[in-house]
Amino acid sequence: MNNAIRFQSAVSPARESQVSAVPTTKQLPPVDRVPERLGDRLQAARERLRMAAEQGVRVRVYEVALDLDMSEFHFARQFRAAFGCSPHVFYDEIRAARARDLLSGGESEGQVARRIGLRRPAELRALLAKRQKIVTLTGLVDLEIAW
Repeated sequence: MNNAIRFQSAVSPARESQVSAVPTTKQLPPVDRVPERLGDRLQAARERLRMAAEQGVRVRVYEVALDLDMSEFHFARQFRAAFGCSPHVFYDEIRAARARDLLSGGESEGQVARRIGLRRPAELRALLAKRQKIVTLTGLVDLEIAW
């Protein structure tokens, strides 16, 4: 007796073309060459985080660390020592600054959330409430927001 269960496609043939048209998640391009010096690796990581934040790519700190042949924790400690904030805070600050610019340009919360790589407007509101500071070359500075 054959106990195998047959599964049918949950998507009808008429909807298959619509489902395949759903955009895939954005990704950063692979690293061509890993820099030799630690300072150069940290600069490359900072640029990768900035590029991801500006393009609305969801990226995790451990992915950037692995791209540059570093452990996640060593990378986070060295990044904080070099730039005055953690990689995650830096990434979120860039996203929040871009969101503020887009919102001041008249876009809706939903559009802005999707453009900076968030799923819902509630995530955007939480990010903006959490990140009331901006990153400068010397560290974190308070930002006054008049909304």
